[in-house]
Formats: sequence, C-alpha cells, structure tokens
Amino acid sequence: MCGFFVNTDANANVDVPTTAEQLKQLVDSYADRRGFNGTVLVAREGNVLLRASYGQANVEWSVPNRMEGRYRIGSLTKPLVATLTLQLVEQGRLRLDGTLGEYLPELYAATPSASVTVAQLLSHTSGIADLPARYTDDWWLTSARRSYVPMEFARLWIKPTQLEAPGQQWRYNNNGFFLLGLLIEKATGQTLARNLQDRIFAPAGMASSGLFADAAVLKDFAQGYTRTPDGKLVYPQWIDPSVSYAAAGIYTTAEDLYRFDRALYGSGLLHEDMRRTMLQVHASSYGFGWGVEQWKLADGSTLPVASHTGSVPGYQSYYLRSEPHQDAVIILDNFWQGALVAAMGNDLMEVLNGKPMQLAKRSLDDLLTPIVYNEGLQAMTKAYEGLGARGAEYDRSERGFNVLGYKLLRAGKQDAAVRVFEWGVAEHPDAANAHDSLGEAYRVVGRLDAARSSYQMALTLDPTSKSAPAALAEMAASSK
Repeated sequence: MCGFFVNTDANANVDVPTTAEQLKQLVDSYADRRGFNGTVLVAREGNVLLRASYGQANVEWSVPNRMEGRYRIGSLTKPLVATLTLQLVEQGRLRLDGTLGEYLPELYAATPSASVTVAQLLSHTSGIADLPARYTDDWWLTSARRSYVPMEFARLWIKPTQLEAPGQQWRYNNNGFFLLGLLIEKATGQTLARNLQDRIFAPAGMASSGLFADAAVLKDFAQGYTRTPDGKLVYPQWIDPSVSYAAAGIYTTAEDLYRFDRALYGSGLLHEDMRRTMLQVHASSYGFGWGVEQWKLADGSTLPVASHTGSVPGYQSYYLRSEPHQDAVIILDNFWQGALVAAMGNDLMEVLNGKPMQLAKRSLDDLLTPIVYNEGLQAMTKAYEGLGARGAEYDRSERGFNVLGYKLLRAGKQDAAVRVFEWGVAEHPDAANAHDSLGEAYRVVGRLDAARSSYQMALTLDPTSKSAPAALAEMAASSK
C-alpha cells in the first residue's frame, strides 16, 4: 500500500494516490497550514503506512523532531496503567470488585470512599472529588509544583470526599488513576515505574519508554513548548512529575506506542477475554482506561474505535486503535496543540477507513488571535473581512468559530468574542448552537435584548435545546 496505482478506466489516465500517499498528504497539510509540530505513525494490519516527524524537538538549538523522539504523553498513560491493572486482576492480585477500604485502609477505611471499587476507578465512576480541571487554577500554580511520594500526595489531595455515590455517574477523574498506581504498588511490593518496566514495556519491546522524573536526562527527548495568547512561543508552566504519576506520567515514542498496540493482540499483555472487557463500554462511552466509540462511516457501516488523548503542559498526544483491520493512529506533539492533534487524528482514522481525503484548512485562531492581542479589535475585523477569496482556505465551520469565540471570551476579550460569534451566525444562520453561543457572548457584555433574541432564535431552530430556555429563564428571573 505505497506508491501509486493506475486507474484502469479508459477515459482516465491520471494516477490516483493510494491510502498511504493520502495519509502523507493530509499530515503534510496539517504541518504546512496549521503548524503541526511532532511525530505521527499510522498502521494497518501490522504494516506501517506512515512514519513522519515535523518541526522541532528543541527550538533553541534548531533540533528537528525525529521518529526516535521521546515525548511526555499525559493522560495517554491511562490505557497503559489500565492494562497493567488488569494483568494483576488476571493474576488474582487485585479484583475488579476490590475496594479502597480493603486495599488502602490507612486512607479510606470507614470513610465515604471505602466502597469505591477498582472497576469504578478504571471507568471514572468512582465519584471521588478530582483535582481542578484547568491548569490556570491556583492549585496547579502552587501545590502542583511540589514533589510528593505517592502516599503523601493521596493523603493530602485525594480526600475521601464523594461528589456522588460510587458507580452513580461518569466523571473523568485523574485522582482515580493516581490511586490505581498506589494499588499496583501495594499489590506487588514494587514501584509503579518498576511494574511498568517489567509488565508492560519489556514484554512489548518498548525500550524507549518510562515514567518521567524531573532529574532524568533522556536521550532524544523532545522539549515541550506552548504559546502565549498573542502567539509567542514559550516554555510551559512547571508541574512536578510526581503529581502526574499513574494518571499522566509516562514518556514514550510513537514507535514504542505502536509496539504496545501490537502487543495488545494475542496474549502477551492480556488474555483476549480481559482485553475485550477493557475495551467494552462500562459508562458514558468509556471502557477501562479507554474511550470506546462506534463511528459511523460514509458507507453507513460502523467502526469500533478505542482511543485516548493526553495533555500535560507542553505536550499533546492522541492514540486511536480499531481492531477489525488492526488500525492504529498515533500522534505525539510537543507544541501543546490540542485541538489540532484531535482533528488530525480523527481525519487520519477516517481516511484510513474510506473517507475522501480533504487537506487541512488554515485556522482563524492562528490568524486572528495574535492580531487582536497586538493590534486590537478593529485590526482583527479588517483582517477577517479582507480575506476575500483566501477565506476558502480557512476553517469557517461552526465549531471553528465557537472554539475561537470561547477562547477569546475566557481570556476577557469580550468584544472580540462577540464579533467572532457574529461571524459564526452569519456563516451558519441555521445552526442553533451558533445563535446560542452568540447569546451567551451578548449576555456577558450586557447586551441583554440582543442576548434574548439570539436565545429565542436558537430555541426556534432547536426546540429540544436545554441551554437556551435555561438562559432565558435565568435572565427573566434576574430582571425581576
């Protein structure tokens, strides 16, 4: 599946690119038009169709990214820790119905969290209070910069506080996977790092992977970066690696993750029945350590896809796998390009399964955000309205406007956010969500009559909307 094949239609003598060529063209377009910076691997049925690296591993020294590059993968740690946990379940060292009160009595016996099970930790249904979701929260800027041993961290920051009863609701939870690391250590008498090495990395042949530590000097390590709101490249905020641990602490390469993917087939890591248990939905499109979905394809068929994203300041990762054709899409990024990586990963998996390839469009966010910060609203408006025919090169989808609008709204650029949402409504006048978002922006800036009109239009377009009538009711109550 490489090179070109010749169309045998007598009326068409043009060469048609194969899937491998299309995958390369697609990723090239993300690098050229969206600035993708990282490494990609795509494979089917044991054959790698695409290996490619883009951009820089170290900007200061102009060191390019390479396939050997090691990246931190954030929450993509969770599928590997879930696999390790289930190995111990197979061996009888842990039980899916074993509880925190049983395994960690010094922390959770006779507390509201005592009945939380291993299965609930794996499926994000424990109900335990989690860490703040946003890295801008003060906790991440202060307490997360300390170094902890795992038991100390759990005692200080994973209190036996339940947001709801165990098993009642799905809620993504880093603390739950941190606790799985403690359970692994208690069950084996060895550190999480040792367990990962002996039970996951070595059997899968992952020689370039490990649990990240701030004192480690790693060969071929890709430095993580991020951007300021006005587009300047900077180092990311510091978070001590001990905070990431079993929830987000692994570093690896694209090739090593593919070795992990191959090792999941057969019984080298898990028996088939346990792997199927791991990859079946247990709550809200989530299995044990994996997102689990059924994608609708263009031909009307469905495709089972297991996946996970990963994000830690400076790095973004995305790993998708589908078993019918043994598909794997692996993306590791060291410019913290979350939305870009997610879109590219989905595109690659869909093209691999028959979707016509469309080159990536440029980002209005990349174009307009630096302008509004450095030159102001008027300059931003002029830049957008002056695109002319070049506007077709940009992503002007409903989602594209929403992402940019909410980014500006959260950053306090309220007038600019209103303008972006107005453009979104002009481009998508029949989209209820576009009007709903504009209503929210109008409400924030105090244009209440305009907000009511936008919410009413959203409700007209989508009578099942819950957010629009709720907002209208809140506004009516506050005006009394």
